[in-house]
Amino acid sequence: MDFERILRENVKFEDELREHLQDPKEQALWLQVALDEYIKDGNFDAFYYSLEKVIEVRNISIRKMSKETELSRSNIIKLLDGKTKTAPKIDTLVKIFDYLDFEIKIQPKQA
Repeated sequence: MDFERILRENVKFEDELREHLQDPKEQALWLQVALDEYIKDGNFDAFYYSLEKVIEVRNISIRKMSKETELSRSNIIKLLDGKTKTAPKIDTLVKIFDYLDFEIKIQPKQA
């Protein structure tokens, strides 16, 4: 394997992703796609990764987020690191999304 090539490509992807996620509308779309995939396949690792990237791009302090959302700092870290083996409670997601200035909406499925 060409590890240098793999590293270069990965770094390029991360840089492009950070640039792309500067726009809150793009962040919302990124999170919606990840949430939709989680709903379809039940694998929340990609969703947590997406959420982590949005928080990272915004330079949000987990300590401050924890205090303002009244969620445990350690639970937020476990959630973002994918170290939790259960799906988050809806109120946890609502608090995190609210903190990020997003909202969860329900709408009819498209045909």
